[in-house]
Amino acid sequence: MQPIFNLDRIRCLTLAVSAVGIFATAASAAETRGFAISWFQPAYYAGDDDCPAGVSQEIDWKEVFAKEGKTPAEIQALFEHPLSPDFQKAALGRGPHGENVCADPASLPDSSWKTVQGKQAYGANLDGTQDGTATPNSCTHQKFTGIDGTPAVDNQLYRVMGCSKIHRGSKAKDGHDAFGIEYLNERMREGLVTYLIEITGIDDIRNSNNVQVGIYQGADPLVQDGAGGVQADSTMRIAADTRWQATVRGRIKDGVLTTDPVDFNLRGEAVWLPEFHFKRAQLRLEFQPDGSLKGHLSGYQDWASIYWGMAKTGFLLEKFSAGNCPAMYNAFQRMADGDPDAKTGQCTTISSAYGVEAVPAFLIHPAETKGNKTAQAAEPANTVAAR
Repeated sequence: MQPIFNLDRIRCLTLAVSAVGIFATAASAAETRGFAISWFQPAYYAGDDDCPAGVSQEIDWKEVFAKEGKTPAEIQALFEHPLSPDFQKAALGRGPHGENVCADPASLPDSSWKTVQGKQAYGANLDGTQDGTATPNSCTHQKFTGIDGTPAVDNQLYRVMGCSKIHRGSKAKDGHDAFGIEYLNERMREGLVTYLIEITGIDDIRNSNNVQVGIYQGADPLVQDGAGGVQADSTMRIAADTRWQATVRGRIKDGVLTTDPVDFNLRGEAVWLPEFHFKRAQLRLEFQPDGSLKGHLSGYQDWASIYWGMAKTGFLLEKFSAGNCPAMYNAFQRMADGDPDAKTGQCTTISSAYGVEAVPAFLIHPAETKGNKTAQAAEPANTVAAR
């Protein structure tokens, strides 16, 4: 006679039920993916007709000095030591009353800066209009067509700086080989600064209606691979300072992540911009076959901080980077298109687009932070898998 309870069969049934439960939970659990940004700089399109007047060139100092009334002998003496304090003082002190034009750019009205005249640019429609008509949050400006055909794109930072000699790259490399942009990305890969992205709530990597995107400062330098790029699947810690953190709702459709607008700040680097201040910024990033991300961050930035980030180098900017402080300042003022001042009507921010590339990474949230927490791990030192 068979026993009423067969212990072996009960054990097998229990294991089977447990396995079904485990797999059902795994299938339904939302996925989290982490990324380390491997490329982050203004997205300046290198079109054929963008700069019909050419790119910026070093100022003709002899002409400047002659207009100031210096004699040929005085000019020759200055050029015998073109890096001397005397030369620098003469070069920068060309305001009408001897003002340093990089420190006081409004002292010398100058509209000679070469701006982009092309019709295409990277970016997004940030003001919601089709023709750049002024709104409560924007000033009248000319729109671009997106490189992919998207209409009514805003990217006035490109309009101002797209013909700058050190920011102008080749069409073949989509502008990535511009000296100024390539240099800063090399420094980033060498440990200057680290930015991280985390996407939580992924139901399907192709289509997920509701995900949360975290944008963070990294506490560790990027790890380079053998080719000088950024090593994928490295373990990276999120910096605890909540000033450089933001979270925003997003969605994935057909493998493309987009987010709602969000205001956030990122710590920059002293070489160019110490801090990035983004307003109403949006991410549009496409998942690549190798698991990486590629796309753009579009938003408004405080244009004065961008100018001062460049102008702080003064003579170096004008002598070696083909800059012109008062002309650049004037162009930023004219081209600024966001957040008009309530009293003057002058727009205080400028639309921009930044190229973003990111490789998979394992992100570690801080075990504890002071003040408000915008990133909280499930448990201390919890490691979030990138895949």
